[in-house]
Amino acid sequence: MLLTPIWDPEKGKMRVAGLVSGSGKSLVTIIEEQARMEAEGSAPYEVVGLFSDNPKSKAEEIGKQYSIPVFTNDIRSFYKSRGKKITDRRVREEFDREAVEALKSIKTDVLAYAGYVWATTAPLVNAFLGINGHPADLSIMEGGRRKFAGAQGVRDALLAGETALASTVHIVTTEVDGGPILMISEPVQVEKHEGLSLEDMSRHYLRLLNEKTRALFPRVIKDLAQGTFKRDEKGGLYYGETPIPKGYRL
Repeated sequence: MLLTPIWDPEKGKMRVAGLVSGSGKSLVTIIEEQARMEAEGSAPYEVVGLFSDNPKSKAEEIGKQYSIPVFTNDIRSFYKSRGKKITDRRVREEFDREAVEALKSIKTDVLAYAGYVWATTAPLVNAFLGINGHPADLSIMEGGRRKFAGAQGVRDALLAGETALASTVHIVTTEVDGGPILMISEPVQVEKHEGLSLEDMSRHYLRLLNEKTRALFPRVIKDLAQGTFKRDEKGGLYYGETPIPKGYRL
């Protein structure tokens, strides 16, 4: 059986660009892991740029701190100038095409959706391999669908009575939270919280799971850059020689 790395390390360092809408903390962990490996000898990837759809995000600050170029295109102003609502998909495709041009200018190989608020369209998905983090276990299915996909994944998992929660890193497709799973974090055990509302519990566990995602993201990027994640002839995913139809679980 022939297995092919998703990224072939023989091409050289994998060039990563980060997509940031807010704090960019997940991206910072990727940058810091790169710096740690370089201090020990070399890193298999390099963060080469940032793109943000929000001028109030931390992208500019991160770019200055780590000497990384930053591209910002205010998505709300973009829609407003065209007189369209933020849900208009044609305008989003136009926005994504502009993002593609910016990212191509720095020779991007892989996009890290590091806290990027997105409804990604085909122009961006088809241009680059995208990796996204989600604060719920996307391997859990119900009715043929990912049970905890979407913005309320943590809340939905708590409502479903899950006793352990985990975050997921997966490949981006045009279906939100629908791409192949690469890795699932260590579990966070759900404890009893007497008198705490569902909203407060959701915020509490979201914070814990975001920490898991920030630890998971650089691991996935490093493993991807080293050629550990592979595909067989039918597109099935492997971690080394181990098949991972539901992702590699830590």
